[in-house]
Amino acid sequence: MNLLLAGLNHKTAPLPLRERLAVLDPGKTLHRLRSEGFSEGVLIATCNRFELYALAPKNSGRGAEDLAGFLEREAGSPIGSAAYRMENGDAVRHLFEVASGLDSLVVGETDILGQVKDSYALAKEAGMTGKVSNVLFQRSIFVGKRVRTETAISVGPTSVASVAVDLASRIFGNLSDCAVLILGAGSMAQTLARTLRSRSAKEIAVANRNGERGRELASECAGKAVPWEEFPKALAIADIVIASTSSPTPIVDSETVGRAMKSRMGRSLFLIDIAMPRNVDEGVHGLDHVYLYRMEDLETIVAESLKNREGELQRASRIVHEKASEFSRWLDSVMEGREISLTHSEHGEIS
Repeated sequence: MNLLLAGLNHKTAPLPLRERLAVLDPGKTLHRLRSEGFSEGVLIATCNRFELYALAPKNSGRGAEDLAGFLEREAGSPIGSAAYRMENGDAVRHLFEVASGLDSLVVGETDILGQVKDSYALAKEAGMTGKVSNVLFQRSIFVGKRVRTETAISVGPTSVASVAVDLASRIFGNLSDCAVLILGAGSMAQTLARTLRSRSAKEIAVANRNGERGRELASECAGKAVPWEEFPKALAIADIVIASTSSPTPIVDSETVGRAMKSRMGRSLFLIDIAMPRNVDEGVHGLDHVYLYRMEDLETIVAESLKNREGELQRASRIVHEKASEFSRWLDSVMEGREISLTHSEHGEIS
């Protein structure tokens, strides 16, 4: 068997291309992958990456380029050099880096480990995992936990949501005088709400299509719930709007924002869009006193945080490379029919 990887992320692919993949149904994508002859497969789809890990019979002639071709057909447009292609040991090392938060926009982020777990669980439920992929993803989760336990890689901003709040703090200096409107109530919105409350934001409002979930999150952060159909009116009150819904199309357009600005008496409105696909239409850039920040705009804050953790990054990388080499030796032995043991520690064998 050959372990294959084809994927793209925030470092290799433009936002529009990532958006085209972000709207795909993971379960259906895995089903189509199986129909093309790949015996095992796991899809990791987050706001900043879309990666396919697959197993193909060694004598099938299938390689990472074939998996990239599948990815291109799913995207419905050429991906060219925007996609990286890896096999066997290189694919193992990359997955361990992903699970450890070393390949994230926010290095050391905590959300990615849960996303890897969820991706693995979905593939397992779809019947797309087998011995190699089961051990591979269990191992990646172990390595991700170990990196966070043994290094301080997760000190500082640890998620896109927390970096977004840092950006808001830079804009206003003190959030205690700011009214913030959160669009969405998923895991990223939950992190937003908790972080905003810890920064003593004056007012937190939550608008979500599922009203009950929106009310729950508003209650958790001592905020108020806004009915989904009324959030356009709430734009007239908020100082900062942070969008984080799973909508496949923009929910905030220039017309909606333009109406809200008429009643703001010249007060500026700051929109921070951390959704994938994007929630805020680019057209709002053309409105007076409206400022839109997107995922790319968070990179300056991320770079500063990373500089402060260079030593921890090196320690984390050493752990990843050591464990990736260990797993690759096991993978080679399985492919050669002479399986060696693989342990999580000196006392815990997992194979």
